[in-house]
Amino acid sequence: MVNVMLPPIKKAKRIPLPKRLLEGNLDTIHFWVYDEATTMVMIKLKKNQFRIIDPKYLLKFGERDINTLSNFQIIIENELFEAAMKAFTGMVATIIDKKLWTGAFDLADVHLVEKP
Repeated sequence: MVNVMLPPIKKAKRIPLPKRLLEGNLDTIHFWVYDEATTMVMIKLKKNQFRIIDPKYLLKFGERDINTLSNFQIIIENELFEAAMKAFTGMVATIIDKKLWTGAFDLADVHLVEKP
């Protein structure tokens, strides 16, 4: 087997913001937990649940829901997965710090830009 390293690209990658969810989806949250088996975060609500595959999908939530998430400690059973779990809690902190929740930009054509 041969490993090939490609040179980094010089072009910025455009990442579209995901479609928004209705405000108040997380009002009935019980807990959120990192699932090591699926490498997802599961947000358990009173009647249903959300499964979040990637931390950037947290950008779908509005200000109230992000603040609700920040008030709950994420549950993790195995400390080996703590770094993966911190990607989700770190994204919540970044969204709050930079005010990136859905609706903060109204209906403007705003995209996140990932620098190479």
